[in-house]
Formats: sequence, C-alpha cells, structure tokens
Amino acid sequence: MKQLTKILAVLFAKLILLLLLFGSNSLNAQRKSTSVRIDNKKKTSITVSNPFGKNFSVEYEGEIKLSEDDKDIAYISPGGYMEIKRSAFGSRRRIFIEPDDSGRLIKKYYVGSSQKSFEGEGEKWLAEILLDVVRTTTLGSQQRVDRIYKKRGAYGVLKEVGYMDSNHVKSRYLKLLLKKNLKNPDIALVLKAIENDVDSDYHRADILKSNTSRFLSTEANISAYINAASQIDSDHHKAEVLKQSIKERDLTENQMKSMLVVAKDIDSDHHKSSVLLTALKSNSLNDSNIKLLASTSKSIDSDHHRANVLKTAINNSNLPSSGQHTFLNALEGMSSDYHIDDVLSKMVNKGSLESSAISHVIKCVGYMDSDSHQANVLKKLVQKQQLSDSNTEDFVFALGRVSSDSHTADVLRYASKLNLNDKQLMAMFEAIRRIDSDHHKADSLVRFADQVSQSGTSIQEAYLNTCRSINSDSHYRRALDAIQ
Repeated sequence: MKQLTKILAVLFAKLILLLLLFGSNSLNAQRKSTSVRIDNKKKTSITVSNPFGKNFSVEYEGEIKLSEDDKDIAYISPGGYMEIKRSAFGSRRRIFIEPDDSGRLIKKYYVGSSQKSFEGEGEKWLAEILLDVVRTTTLGSQQRVDRIYKKRGAYGVLKEVGYMDSNHVKSRYLKLLLKKNLKNPDIALVLKAIENDVDSDYHRADILKSNTSRFLSTEANISAYINAASQIDSDHHKAEVLKQSIKERDLTENQMKSMLVVAKDIDSDHHKSSVLLTALKSNSLNDSNIKLLASTSKSIDSDHHRANVLKTAINNSNLPSSGQHTFLNALEGMSSDYHIDDVLSKMVNKGSLESSAISHVIKCVGYMDSDSHQANVLKKLVQKQQLSDSNTEDFVFALGRVSSDSHTADVLRYASKLNLNDKQLMAMFEAIRRIDSDHHKADSLVRFADQVSQSGTSIQEAYLNTCRSINSDSHYRRALDAIQ
C-alpha cells in the first residue's frame, strides 16, 4: 500500500509539473492574442480584447500624463478627459477623469451602474488596470521611456518592453529608446530585443530601416543587425532591410558576405534579385563577393531575374578570372535559350577570357536547343576571343550540335576570318564535312580557300577530301576551283 502511495505521489507531482508547463504556454498564447484598435481623430479610442478576460477600453482627449509610478493619472490638459472601462466575468467597472476649471482632476469610479467612492477601492482598481493600459497601448510612452531611461538606462526600457505583448507598442518604445544617446553595447542590446522580442516582420523591418546608420556603426552591431534581419520571414520586408543597409554605407567583405547569405534565404525571385542588384550598385563588392553574388544568383528560379543579375554583374565588374567559372556555373538549370544567349554574349563581349573559361562558355552553349541562339554565341566567340587548339576542338564539337546547315555555315563564315593554324583548319574541315547541304558545304570551303592555298600539302589534301563529300558536281567544282 505504501509503495502504491509513493507511485501515485510521483505521478501526481509529474502531472502538476506538466500542468504548470502547459499552463504557462497557454497563458503566453492568450497574452499574445491581444489586439489593439486606435482611432486617430480628435479623441483617441483604444479597445483591447484578450481571451484571458483582461478586456478593457480607453478613451481620452487632450494631453495625458501619468504619475511617476504609473499607478495614477497626474495631469490632463484643459478640455480633455479620460475614461477607462473593463468588463470581466460579468463585472463592469469604469473610471472617468477630467480636470475642473482650476486644473484639479475630478475622478469618478463606477461599479456596474452605481458610482462608488474613488478613494480606496477606485484608487486600487485604477492602479491595477493602468499598468495593463500602459503596457498594452502607447499611452504615455514618451513620458515612460524618458523616466525609465533616466532611472535604469537602456536595460530598464528593454526590460519593460519584455512585459509587453503588442508589437506595435514594443516598436514604439524601442524607437523612442533609439532616440537617446545610446552607447554601442546598448545598441547591440536593442538589436537583440528586435531579434527576440518583436514578432512582427513589419515592425522589425521598420525599426531596422529607421535606424540603419546607428545600427551599422560598429562591426559587432552590424553582426547583430544581420542576425535580426535574418529572422524576418517576409521576403518583402527582409529585402527592404538588406537594400537599405547596403545603400547606407560601404560594407566590409565579411559584412557583405553576411548580407548575401541572408539574401539567399529569400524565396521570391523578384525580391532576391532586387537585393543583389542593389549590392551591384554599391562600392562594397570585391572579387570574392562578386563570386558569391553570382553563386547566390543560381538560387533564383526565374530565368529573367537570374539573367538580369548576371548581366548587371558582368557590366558592373571587372569580371575577375577567378570568378569567370562561377558566373558560367550560375547558368546551370536555366531553360530559356534567349536568356542564356544574352548572358553568354555579354560575357564574351566583356573582355578576354581564359582558355578554360572559353571552353566553359562552349559547354554552356550546349544548354540551348535553339540553333539560332547557339550559333549567335559561337559567332561572337570567334569574333571576340582568341581560341586555343583545345578551344577549337570544343568549338567544332559544339557546332556539330547545330542542326541547321544555314546557321552552321554562318558561324564558319566568321571562323574563316581567323588566322588559324593547321590543327585548327583541320578541325574546321571536320565541321564542314558534317554539313548536309552541298550549297552550304561548298560555300564554307570556299571561305577557307585562301588560307588553304597558303598552307602545306596536308592541309590542301584535307581540303580536297572534304570537297569529295559534296554530291553536286557544280558545287564540287566551285569548291575545287577556289584553291586552283
């Protein structure tokens, strides 16, 4: 029996602990359900609805000042008034306060429809409900922040913010605190409060954007700022905060890197690209960050937005050789031939590419299905870049993917203007041999005739062998006569 009693006692203790834990969570959930509606006209009306029973309404007009302990109303400007009502579990209470002609406050207390003495019970009830009022609304916020900051500094104000449920009210107090002459450690604490205590994306972003220059004043604060920005779920608000911070000042390499890492978590292609484009307009991008930006652009699903970022990056940067492959890797997964062509053309026209980068460009040509777009990039490649022997082999292989004889011949027309060595000429003959049309095959051979005439026997023999693949006697003769 004693053993059973002990077991039951342990189980009962565990049950009590669970009830306390879940009860606490339930209370927090109920507190957070508080809603505030403010009517900003001549008078202000505030209604607070809380499932836990702490419902009240406040209506006032004029300037209201609280007592030093927040338990009483110390001043109402002439012609103003204040009324507080609460209904809870069938009980209705109300306090009405207004100044008389001399400025002395007249305070009336009602329970139900009956007026009661304000002294004693009314004073006690006002002291109790006034704390709920000031922590749930912005009533007296300026006065309270000034007073708390004077007595307990930034820590005191932030502790008071921790008692509040409304993000609107928290935001008001934090903004007022940030108007003080805060030291950097205090600013870091404010950023921590924005990250942990403010749940609303709108209010979190609003505070960060409104005080960007102060938040970005030190390395430590910038790190805290980035952490706070990363907690914003809304793509719109997160993007706006990041863009504001990038515009505000030149960031270090590590700071910009952190901003781009946060930007990568943005789901919206539009908003992500807007952050990257803003970064490209800044003076904070070095070679390392250019590479990171190009890599980040790969997470953009939209071909239009991704291509726009890559083209802007190519135009606005020196395109470091170490980053050329990063840019080209960012094209993987794109399906639009138009946008792939657009980016590759920008890159080829930008300046000299390393041999390995040229081979990478040719590989990217293979991502496209359109003969027209493939041919367009290959034409620009032979016009703007110096092809090595290895590049020429890759070039011929890519040209073999172009199914249109007309487009193939058009590319070869530009290639024939290059000063090619024997190995490269041999590769070109291989490309010509693959052309089905006798007309285009002959045209292409004729374009290389001058170089062949000045070359050795092996090249001339290769040219003649290619001529023999022409079925039409007239086209065969035309190609043959070109070197005689």
